[in-house]
Amino acid sequence: MHKFHNCKRRSAGLPQTRPNEWLLDIAFRKRETFAYACEFYSLILQHPAEAFLRRHLAAGLVSSWAVSDDRVDAQELADIVLEAAASRAGWKVILRRRRQPGL
Repeated sequence: MHKFHNCKRRSAGLPQTRPNEWLLDIAFRKRETFAYACEFYSLILQHPAEAFLRRHLAAGLVSSWAVSDDRVDAQELADIVLEAAASRAGWKVILRRRRQPGL
């Protein structure tokens, strides 16, 4: 996921316009949070499909991880991962949260 926020649409073979230059429009200060959220959520998806078990796994991950990256707000990351795990459309949750300020 770290590559997506640095990839231009043209590099992926997609049409590009001036306001729509990047593959994913991610607020600069949210780039690492977005990448970590994608990584943690993909770990959750490798486990049971039952929603309850995914939420339980996400809660366990959130309580035990230690993100030592100053560019990431650990509480915001935890909120995103927990919300994604509780949703039927977790990737959409992560994508929606990539631009919201102050979460």
